Amino acid sequence: MSQLTLHQALTNLFSSERDDLLLEACLNHPDLELFLKVNQLNLSFQSLVHALTHASFSHEYQVPHQELAEFFGDAVLQLIVTQELMRLYPQEKEGRLSKLRSTIVNEKTLAIVAKSLNLQDLIFVGKGEFKKNTQSQDTVLSDSLEALMAKIYEVNGLNYTGEKFLGWLNRAVPQAFDLDQLEQFDAKSRLQERTLAKYKNLPRYLSEEISQGFKVQLWINEKLQAEGHFNSKKNGERELAQQVLIKNEF
Repeated sequence: MSQLTLHQALTNLFSSERDDLLLEACLNHPDLELFLKVNQLNLSFQSLVHALTHASFSHEYQVPHQELAEFFGDAVLQLIVTQELMRLYPQEKEGRLSKLRSTIVNEKTLAIVAKSLNLQDLIFVGKGEFKKNTQSQDTVLSDSLEALMAKIYEVNGLNYTGEKFLGWLNRAVPQAFDLDQLEQFDAKSRLQERTLAKYKNLPRYLSEEISQGFKVQLWINEKLQAEGHFNSKKNGERELAQQVLIKNEF
């Protein structure tokens, strides 16, 4: 019989009463060992599980969760990306580098990197969140990647962690460090400047939480300009702004 995947093992865990043996089997699952091996990571099982444990699973099974590691990991990634930007663009203005850094160390880009590593197959979420496939949401994926980078940094230091992250990033998002990325990322600011100049008022974004994210609308001068469904309000506002800039002459 073939080995159950981690998520199949979690399904069994959630289908039973509290079973410590099933829990232990999940926390020491071979998929986790394979992830460490494939990615040649110098990291313990315990650290990996800690990084990939969502608060919802922690609350149900009393194991440490990722939140503080995620907080630390964000700072680690900010430093890694800042160093790389300084190396690539030593003559560029600070403001533009800061904006480009924000296009990289953000939910959308980090989620792409996390998906390229198949982290969604390894994240521990609680029973209710598991049913909703929360582990595949961009917010959870990006948080888990940040937590993982923090754990890698704690054991291996900055150089090793930077090499790992930049390698993953460049494979998943080859254009990540292109200055052209600023054109799309800064869409909200550019739309705000242009509508203010033309209409003497600002764009207005309305959002409504729905089962699979958010419904976001963009209004300009009391007219609905664009709308759509997105995994986060921030991403929705940015993408709608870009759509309107392309569609209209502002």
